[in-house]
Amino acid sequence: MKRLKICAALFVFCAAFVFAQGQKAGRGGQTLLEPRHWIYDSLQILEQECGIVQFSDQAPLNLAQVRAMLGEIDYDSLSAPGKVHYDNIIEYLQDSAFSVNASIMQVRAEPALNLEGYVKTNSSAPWFYDRFEKKHFLECPITISVADYASFYADIFAGINKSAAQDNDTFCNVPYGPNNFDVNLPHNAYGSVGYAFTDTVGFNIRVTNMSQAFGRAETGSIIQSEYLTDATSAALSIYSPIVQYAGAITQYNNHRYLYSHKVDARIGKKVQVSFMEAALPYGDMDLRFFNPMMFLHNYASWLDYQKGDNSDVGSFFGIKANFAPIKSLRIFALWSMTQFQLPVELSEDDTDKDNYVPNAMGVQLGVESYVPIKSGHLHINVEGYYAQPYLYINSSPNWSFVKTSSESNSNAKDFYEWIGSRYGPDTVAASFRASYEVPKKWSAGFKYLFLARGELSEPGIFKAVGWGPRVLNIGDSDLGKWVYPFTTASDGSTQFSKKYKDGRNLAAPTGTPEFVNVVTLYGTYRLNDWLEFMSQPSLAIILNSGHESGKTEFSFEFVLGARIKFTKIKKNNAGKKEYAQNDSEN
Repeated sequence: MKRLKICAALFVFCAAFVFAQGQKAGRGGQTLLEPRHWIYDSLQILEQECGIVQFSDQAPLNLAQVRAMLGEIDYDSLSAPGKVHYDNIIEYLQDSAFSVNASIMQVRAEPALNLEGYVKTNSSAPWFYDRFEKKHFLECPITISVADYASFYADIFAGINKSAAQDNDTFCNVPYGPNNFDVNLPHNAYGSVGYAFTDTVGFNIRVTNMSQAFGRAETGSIIQSEYLTDATSAALSIYSPIVQYAGAITQYNNHRYLYSHKVDARIGKKVQVSFMEAALPYGDMDLRFFNPMMFLHNYASWLDYQKGDNSDVGSFFGIKANFAPIKSLRIFALWSMTQFQLPVELSEDDTDKDNYVPNAMGVQLGVESYVPIKSGHLHINVEGYYAQPYLYINSSPNWSFVKTSSESNSNAKDFYEWIGSRYGPDTVAASFRASYEVPKKWSAGFKYLFLARGELSEPGIFKAVGWGPRVLNIGDSDLGKWVYPFTTASDGSTQFSKKYKDGRNLAAPTGTPEFVNVVTLYGTYRLNDWLEFMSQPSLAIILNSGHESGKTEFSFEFVLGARIKFTKIKKNNAGKKEYAQNDSEN
């Protein structure tokens, strides 16, 4: 409770301080946008109305990149609702509410209150409005900017923790006790510096505790998605309208660093292709992987790491493409791979472990459309997802593409998050969304999600061997229970799995698959600039629940929420005072 009081006092202090100190200055160009920010949706709408593709399907972007993308948008060709989205972005860039300036330095606070209530009828079914969706009760993110050269950010908040967000008996997002209060704040924080050489070309260097996304998809990119959270990353990015480069090192856990680099290119204005290569060694930081232009696979570093005790390296490769054949339509494809055995690597030797290395690939295909109709847009999204059983999974959890974490509270759960989609490997999925969205007013929509999840998609595969935030290094005895077709002991001997030795021939979903069907209705209504309401009922039918044959679960959940943006209250009041003053003078 002491931390709750401190957060509440800090919230009130910051809000009261900056409320009285408003200055005319926009946001700094090195301010970063977290992956689920509304600006990414608005940029996609503007691109579709112009019939082009840009680089808005990855995050985090800085505001200098957003400005560069806006420079390519033909404002006069936009529909009426498209112009509202464009104006909303400009308003956000120029917003000066709740900020105080000293020369080129600015301190900004953006306090808001979110009040949410939840109910779920079946305690055996998971939440579908889950910990990724639930909002903090009180939030007051602080940003310190130095013109367009540097920004520093922390999302100060008071809210329930991730463990409480998954509990069946959590009915609201108000933290009422020490066990459900989130003491691990902030979750999003960064330092970001950079420089724009021209209106369209610049660079950025950042250290963040923020999700990353490489590809825009309803279920989360199969390459790298926003559903891997709370990982610290250091990155360098260079951007332009035709090509971009980004190199990063992301720490998943102790001795677990993901080294990655990405290249994006546009072919004309209709086609965009991107590549991502990454490596996840289990060991100390390795300088070789910092080389920005080296093909990481070229090191064959698995030969070096296999010489150590219980150590190896995971390799990762991804390709994504976007195509805009006509206005109001985007076709996208994403492909990822963590293992592929060439025919020359196979032999007739039954004791050769290479013969049992399973291919591990996944693909995501979809179409997205925003069609302007009257004062809003009809939004249609159709998507398919297939992940082979061993995508992201390697011969040990230590170099598998998953991050594990826990919280500081009592009775906290262990969390496992894949590098890509939250549904992970060994999954077949399809999703459909249809909605009508009127900017700054209301939206209503329908979502359907189908999942066929195999046994290797579940976090339980890590718990079964005792691997988690408290125990990361898996010894020989625990590796004997691991789900990979084989494991290598510290003495170099190969141990083949009795259950999964034929893993190379497995197809998703494996074992007793769990079939999930979820139908969701959702709506938002904005009463004014500072007060917004939302509602979301969902009905789920789960067959073979928990991978238990014949077990069926039905669950209904209902969410009701309201959001108050205090920065908008001040803006509205200021506008009323200015109008009243002008009226009295006239």
